[in-house]
Formats: sequence, C-alpha cells, structure tokens
Amino acid sequence: MLFPVNLHALPHNAALRTVVLMRLAALACLLLVLASAVLLLGITLPATPICNTLFMLLLFNAWCWRRLRYADVVPEREVFIQLAADIAALSFMLYFSGGATNPFVSFYLPALALAASMLRWQGAVLLAAIAVLAYSLLGSFYQPLHLGDPDRAISYHLAGMWANFTVSALLITWFVARLSHGVRQRDVQLAQARVQQLQGERALALGIQAANAAHELGTPLSTIAIIAAELRHEVDALPQFLQEELAIIEEQIGLCKAALERMGSSSSTPGEDETLAQWFAHFVDQWRLRYPSTHIVSEIAPSDAKPLQHEALAEVLTTLLDNAAQAVAPDNAMVLVGMQANMQQVRFTIRDGGPGITPTVLSQLGHKQVASKTGRGIGLLLAFATARQIGATINLSSPPEGGTLAELSVPL
Repeated sequence: MLFPVNLHALPHNAALRTVVLMRLAALACLLLVLASAVLLLGITLPATPICNTLFMLLLFNAWCWRRLRYADVVPEREVFIQLAADIAALSFMLYFSGGATNPFVSFYLPALALAASMLRWQGAVLLAAIAVLAYSLLGSFYQPLHLGDPDRAISYHLAGMWANFTVSALLITWFVARLSHGVRQRDVQLAQARVQQLQGERALALGIQAANAAHELGTPLSTIAIIAAELRHEVDALPQFLQEELAIIEEQIGLCKAALERMGSSSSTPGEDETLAQWFAHFVDQWRLRYPSTHIVSEIAPSDAKPLQHEALAEVLTTLLDNAAQAVAPDNAMVLVGMQANMQQVRFTIRDGGPGITPTVLSQLGHKQVASKTGRGIGLLLAFATARQIGATINLSSPPEGGTLAELSVPL
C-alpha cells in the first residue's frame, strides 16, 4: 500500500514546516518574476488566472502555517497531498504562460526534491510521475506567450532560464542544507541517548548487585547478631577489654542493619502540608544521625513549593552528603548545605572543606566508576543515574578556595 493504515507520522511537524517555508519562498520568487515580466519586459500575461492561483496558494500556505500551531504530528499522506497541490498549481500557471516553452517549467524540481527526502519511495515515485505527465501535457496544451518584442524572444528565454536556474538552485541548496543540519542534530541526539542508555544500564547492573549483596548479607548479619546477644548474657564473665569490643561489635551490627533497612524503606516521606524547604530541613536533621560528628551549617531559603519525587531526591542528596562528610578532616568536620528555589527549579548546594578533587577525576565522576579511599565510586555513579531519571543535573567542582562543591538542580 502507498499509505498504510498506520500512517507514518513525521515528528515535531518538521516536514510540514519545511514545505510551508519553501512554498512561501517559491511564491515570493514567482511574484517577483511575474512583476518583472510584465513591467520590465512588456510580456503580456493572463493576469487574472495566474494571480488567482497565487492568491489561493498564499491562503493555502497560511492555513498550513496555522495548522503547525495545533497539530502535534502531520501524517505523511498530508505532505504528499500538499506537494501534489503545489505541482497542480504550478502546472495551471504554466498552462497560461507558455507551457513547456516557459523557462520556469523546471520549478517542478524543488517539490520533487522535497518528496524524495520526506516520503516513502512509492510516494516520491508517484509525485515524479505526476510531474512528468504534467510536463508532457504542457508540451502540447498551453497558451502561448505574447512578447512585447518578438525579435528578442531568445534573449528573454535565456534570461528566464538563468533566473529559473538561480532560484531553483537556491531553493534546493537551502533545503538540502536545512535537511543535513537536522540529520546532524538527530545524530548528536541519538549518540547522547546511546550514552545515557549505556550509563543507565550500568547503573541498573550496579543497583542489582547492591540489592543482591544486601540480600546475601542479611542471613550472616542475623547470625552475628544472635551470637553477640548470647555473648551479652555472659558479659559479666568476660574481661573488661572484651566487653568493650563486644559493645563495638553490637554498634557496628546496628549500623549494618540500619543501612539494610534504609534500602527497603522510605524514611524521608514528606508530610501532607510540608513544603520543600521544610522537607529538606527535616531530611538534613535525619541525615545528621549517620555522621554525628559532622557539623552542618544550613542556609535554606523559604519556598512554598512541594517536594516532588522525594525518594529519588533523598537518595541523591544522601550520597552527596555522605561524600562531603567523608571528605572533611575529623578535626574540622563542617559541611555547608544550602537550598534556593524559584518558579522553574530548585538548587541544592553541598560544600565541604576537604582537599578537593583533581580536574582529571572531576571529568570522570558520574560517567565512570572511580574508586577512592572511602569507597568504590558506585554511590556517586548511581546518584548521577538517578538524577537523570528525574530530569535533574549534578555539577561537581573544586572552587579555588578549596573543598568540593556539589550542586543539584531539580526542575519543578
């Protein structure tokens, strides 16, 4: 079938927009040629049918331009019909202006170039056949031109051929350049999509590994907790140093259990009437329990916005805060936390007073797994992947005054 039941839709109206713009340029050129032929060369033309055709094309083009604002996609069938209408209108005007002897008869070519690039091969071949048939008929059926100076007919024809070649070359060159630019943009977008897909697949694999590790750690951790509880009953018979070590073991077991529980629960769910600023302040207070020795300085601007996608946002902020807490020295464990929001987005800032990050490592963070003294770089890689899923961006930098600045921008 030439046009299947499931019509091939051209996204973002790119095809219809190109057709409208080229038709407008062609109409402007035809009006200029018509005025030059009548006023400068003295050629007598049947103005009424030609002007009426041009006027109808202008109205048709205005309707198509208006349709661009309301139609999300344009089916391929409509592009075919519009190009066929252009060929029919051109044939009608050529009939009243010399037919195939008119030097502007090759104005069929820009429309066929559009058809070849936008339509399936069946539609392009059909339009080419229509144009060839019209050209053939115009060789026999037409109204001859009445030249003001018949002795200069050859000069007029050569001048018309030059003007026709110039206009056709400009239109086709503009169209091909516009088309190649769109293809390059699409290739860039596809390359970016492939990179993001690979990063997402890698982050998913790391997340699955983390979930499997958490599941496998559950049983031995429970066993260790039971043994520690049994030893606690014998604590009076143990030496003092063993009692202290047992207390440390129980504390570490509690931290491991809390970490596993956080993977399966959402402890940062906002209240019903809680604003984004209130949610973030509450979230920071909860995070302090993870690193009690870290001093937090908060600068949270008031905001009436409601927290959106709080679970993913909490995961990203937890990773950034953990990295900041691990980067600062124990004797100067201070982290600056800020939040500013406007109508379009909210920006979270986390800054530590650590040694900073080298430019080489900065260019790899979020794209590759970079091991450090405190971890394997999986958390930050997952944080970047989670941020992309919610449409947010993370920017890491090392200011000249020292430390590391993490900025999380989330659209509202």
